[in-house]
Amino acid sequence: METAIRWSPSSTVSEQRFLLVDVNGRSFKRCVVDQYDKRTFKHSTRSTYSKVPPFRAFDWAPHDENLVAVGQWSGEVTVLRIDNTLPNVSLPAKHQRLCNAVAFSRTGLLAAGLERVRNDFCLNIWDVNQRFSTVSSPGGAAAKPFVEPYRKFASSEAISSIKFFTAQPEVLVTGIKGRGVRIYDMRENTGSPSLHFQTTSVFNLAIDPLDENYFACAGAGKDTTIQIWDRRSGKPFTSPSLGSGPDFGAPAEGPVVHYSEAFKLPKVSPQRRGSESSDVSIWSLRFCKGTSGYLGALASNGDFKIFETKHEYSSSKEHDKAHQHRGYESPNTDQPVMLTKQIHHIEHAHGETRQHKKPRVVAFDFSNLAGSKGTPCAIVLRSDQSVDIVELNGPPPALSVSWRPSLIVSRVNSTIDFKEESSTGDPFLDKNVRIFNPTEGETAAELLSRLRKKYDTAMGNQQSKAKESEHPITVESTADIIESAPETVENTPSSSGKAPERYVYFELPDVDKLSIADSVDYSTVARRRCIMGYLFDCKKNIEIVRDNPLLLKLWTWINWAIDNAEADGMMTDALDLSFFGVAGIWNNDLDSQRASDKVNKATYSKEVAIAVEVLCAKLELPECHMASTSFPNHRRLCLHTCGLGLPYEQLETTVKKIVFEGENTKAAALALIHDQPKLAFTALKNGRPTSLHRELAVAIAGFNKGQATTNEDWNETIQDMKADLKDPYARAILALVSYGDWHDVLAETTIPLRERVGIALLHLDDDELTQYINYNTTECIREGDVEGVVLTGLTERAVPLFEIYIEKSSDVQTALLAMSFTCPRYFADARVDRWRETHRSYLNGLCLFLPRVKFDVQATKLSKDADGKPRIAVPSRQFSLECNYCNQALHRGTANPRREAPPPGFGTHPDKIFGDAKTGTVCPNCGKHLPRCVICLDWLGMPDTHSRGSIAAEPTQRETMHKFISVCQTCGHMAHAGHFLDWFDTHDVCPVPNCDCKCNGLDDIPKHADITF
Repeated sequence: METAIRWSPSSTVSEQRFLLVDVNGRSFKRCVVDQYDKRTFKHSTRSTYSKVPPFRAFDWAPHDENLVAVGQWSGEVTVLRIDNTLPNVSLPAKHQRLCNAVAFSRTGLLAAGLERVRNDFCLNIWDVNQRFSTVSSPGGAAAKPFVEPYRKFASSEAISSIKFFTAQPEVLVTGIKGRGVRIYDMRENTGSPSLHFQTTSVFNLAIDPLDENYFACAGAGKDTTIQIWDRRSGKPFTSPSLGSGPDFGAPAEGPVVHYSEAFKLPKVSPQRRGSESSDVSIWSLRFCKGTSGYLGALASNGDFKIFETKHEYSSSKEHDKAHQHRGYESPNTDQPVMLTKQIHHIEHAHGETRQHKKPRVVAFDFSNLAGSKGTPCAIVLRSDQSVDIVELNGPPPALSVSWRPSLIVSRVNSTIDFKEESSTGDPFLDKNVRIFNPTEGETAAELLSRLRKKYDTAMGNQQSKAKESEHPITVESTADIIESAPETVENTPSSSGKAPERYVYFELPDVDKLSIADSVDYSTVARRRCIMGYLFDCKKNIEIVRDNPLLLKLWTWINWAIDNAEADGMMTDALDLSFFGVAGIWNNDLDSQRASDKVNKATYSKEVAIAVEVLCAKLELPECHMASTSFPNHRRLCLHTCGLGLPYEQLETTVKKIVFEGENTKAAALALIHDQPKLAFTALKNGRPTSLHRELAVAIAGFNKGQATTNEDWNETIQDMKADLKDPYARAILALVSYGDWHDVLAETTIPLRERVGIALLHLDDDELTQYINYNTTECIREGDVEGVVLTGLTERAVPLFEIYIEKSSDVQTALLAMSFTCPRYFADARVDRWRETHRSYLNGLCLFLPRVKFDVQATKLSKDADGKPRIAVPSRQFSLECNYCNQALHRGTANPRREAPPPGFGTHPDKIFGDAKTGTVCPNCGKHLPRCVICLDWLGMPDTHSRGSIAAEPTQRETMHKFISVCQTCGHMAHAGHFLDWFDTHDVCPVPNCDCKCNGLDDIPKHADITF
């Protein structure tokens, strides 16, 4: 190592200093930072000291920046005054040998580590303050050539590295070649080390200045091992007995983190292989001074890494293995362990890449100040003697917007740095960032839609290429895929059972009203939906998820189930079939918790059959034209669950409504499912028929005449028409009229699952129907397809379906809201309980307290059983108001956790307090008034509706909420809630004069939150 750099630990924001060390040139430069603005770093030299003897080790004194100690080849240590105020101090060795390491403590102790010499100490410690006082005194120049050290350790053992602990300046850690790492405590008089750690990595010792329980060490030469130790796990050193060898005691537990190969040789071309070094070693190892847990390491080939560690509690080996970085180990214990959170590759090895914009790093040191990004930063010295600052990137944003505005997508995990725009209009963006600009007049939704189409097209092209080459798809960057894709995309049909990711990540209802800034403001779909009122009102939820076809079908079915469950519509004397799906009804797989005491387990199937028959009569379900079956009532009830099996009058009304909405093919398909071809023909001719509708009408007419089974030319024509269609209902109609086989219709997976199940219920025999229902139920659960709720219902079988759905979409909100209608009312499941707590924590984290309270209240109401008792425990009271005079609770209840005797002179007679109109505005214990509203100056509180003085004037709910007590948690001022809301509509500062509290900005309540009284 020919050069080095050290940052001054006493640097401040106003003055930042560092030391440049030139080993070959034998000079020290004290420098100061003049300017740093992310891209430009400027510094100037304050002083230069060049009277340095040849040295191989050095250290800069932390207690006095004018002192530098150098260790020479002869073993002598020289303390230099680089300000030239005093003569230098020489500390010669008793026997000449190499000086491997020197280190200062913050109190002025100086330690020197020497090579091994038999029967001599190799770790010598002096008090520099004492030596300089001797030199500065009269006659100091005639001091004796050898100065006895303050303390001496490590007899006949070579010292490789030394570091003092800052918090304990008389304790130091040393590396002993061939023995391990030891900690010496000079406050003890035994002369032996306090702790010993058995390891071969004894070089480049570094102590975490912010958590000195941890220190790091590295291997020598080609060994690029790095270990981090916890000194609390070290074993005491045992003094050897007379005539025996040294005893290091029981071995330590091992390092808390072990990097077996922190650096590797870069892959270079054969032409350059001769010019590159064949070995790589660790040159420097240092901990960050500003943030704990960051360890920097520099290799001889310029490879610069920072290892970011964290503490975590682990109680199992499997948990530890799941958090270990590949190739790096951590111990398996039941105590808090240190794990590798991330490895930051600051500079790659010189020769690893084709081009190098900057010379390689030859030395570095951490700054004690955060960088411009608020992250740890280091000062580096390059091979051309230039100095630079490198910073760690913060967490990468998923989406960012520039001032233009433009949509920014990060290609890799790096912070997006928005820089100025050049005169040519090209942005100076990070090379790992892709920018997509909106066209003139293009909204955020249109921009996202355009990128979505490009992404879908590119993914389709990659899949086609993968099939042709039989190689798997490798996606490195969403931004790259979007950028390379064409602008147009074909609308090819896809299975309705597969949930496209675009509906999860690019869903923007009311997109025509959203700008890009608004799109980023609604950073998460769950937050946006919550603000819009996404809760237990299915009709409102349908409007919110209008652009999401899958969730639209889900909430449509749940709305149907709620309507049927009202007034015990799905209940019999024996069973409650509310919110059941087709699979549970057809297979008699009903929840036993819903069964009454009248149901006998031995006759359970019979009881279910009776209940199904009773429900068919109760709901007045019509007879349908269906396949021969042994379970007609089951089929009728299952059709009702699918929303099919309608009587002709209701079917005709529904078909007309769908035609009026412009969906003629859907109306015609619904009529054909109910075996009403004439109604289907009429549906295609009414409204505004297109050429497609006319062709389909002709096909249905030909189907009625039996041409589907007699004319092959007819069938070929129908198949040609079908090949060019994208409309799933049109394809279903042609599939039926070609050969007249409903199996062909069921093969059209683009038809919604609800219609396909209805077709199966009408036209498959019992065995085929059972197989079809069970297969599709299993597939929906496996795929997490929420359209499968029509099969599973909101029963126990829906929980694993929503579990997979959450894994794919992270939409805990929808899964929880759907299952809250039945869990825990009808059954309990720990997974739903976890979803509930996760969602509540999410809302609290976003400061959406009012929506969270609404969720709690309504979810508790939904959990009420048949006896009206809620299954969700009502939370205990979280706060109470106390009187400022007697410190008693202001409520009338007797349960007071702080029941103390009121001060003398305060009356508590109920006739004096509870009997007038002031009840609720005065303390029920001492009779003192509550504080006044800081806006209207009236007494706070509300009259008790049960008191004699307020029975005649019972307030409305609006008045009650308007007069509710509201308290600022920062300044403590109180007012009526309605008055606070009116005040903060136009103000941000507290209404109390001379109070500078910005109460309105303390609560991050969204603008769209429903807080009106």
